[in-house]
Amino acid sequence: MRDFKTWPLMVGIGSTVYDTLMVVDHFPAEDTKQQGIETKVQGGGPCATALVAASRLGIPAAYMGTIGGDPFGAFMMEDFRRWQVDTSAVRVVPGGVSFHSVVLLNQAASSRTCIWNRGTVEPPAPEELDRDMLAHARVLHVDGHMLDAAVYAARECRKMGVKVSYDAGGTYPGVERLLPFADYLIPSEEFALKITGEDTAEKAAEKLYDAYRPEVLVVTQGVRGGILLDEKGMRRYESYPVHAVDTNGCGDTFHGAFAAGKIRGYANGEACQYASAAAAIKCTRLGARQAMADDEECRAFLRSRGITLEHKVWEE
Repeated sequence: MRDFKTWPLMVGIGSTVYDTLMVVDHFPAEDTKQQGIETKVQGGGPCATALVAASRLGIPAAYMGTIGGDPFGAFMMEDFRRWQVDTSAVRVVPGGVSFHSVVLLNQAASSRTCIWNRGTVEPPAPEELDRDMLAHARVLHVDGHMLDAAVYAARECRKMGVKVSYDAGGTYPGVERLLPFADYLIPSEEFALKITGEDTAEKAAEKLYDAYRPEVLVVTQGVRGGILLDEKGMRRYESYPVHAVDTNGCGDTFHGAFAAGKIRGYANGEACQYASAAAAIKCTRLGARQAMADDEECRAFLRSRGITLEHKVWEE
């Protein structure tokens, strides 16, 4: 039987992607050829990258899902292990083509453009999920992918007292099924406006909070910071200006760091500060994962800006 101390504290069900990242000095015109400046191959995907962020911040994390038995999948499995994300609940599908993408980073505009292919791998069925692993977690993190499995796991986690963190970045068909189970509901401004039909982020936040009553609602607004709404009311949290080298994975880092902060016992506002610091640091370096900060670097970044967060270790 597995020792309870070895169970991951954060479990993710959602997207994991093989990314080919290419830096260009300007966005290419259609039907032309252009030399790239730099190329990196890396693991990506909102859920998977958030798990790596949490692991980098000292929180034991695990991915639960399916991956193809192709070279893309082999790379992603090795990359999880590189960043110490538990893969014991991953099912590898022989002959399956894994989710993959090409990302162009335009230096002139500090923008990113992503072209993706979902591949052929079917998501796990609810009965294939490791319920024991879910029961021992502190947070289940979902991103709207592998939806049936995510909804089932979120419902079970709600029953077991495990917090559910929902990275609501895309309005995929059926994702509203996850909303009632989210304890940490973190939509992008685009998602919040689209799903509520409201014309301001503040109105959208109020509508989502009133409808679903999460423990905390955080509407992310990129470089503008965002909106925090909980039982104490609505207020803003700030982003931290930095020289952005690569914004790819910035939002995913925020989500992973927010969950990590909550596992460590931070209040909602502190968790937003911690997550904003992690996201800002990531932007200053190339790569979605190798550019991520650890716990000490995040807290040092905040201290340099007059914010002191106590180093907290989760309770057993």
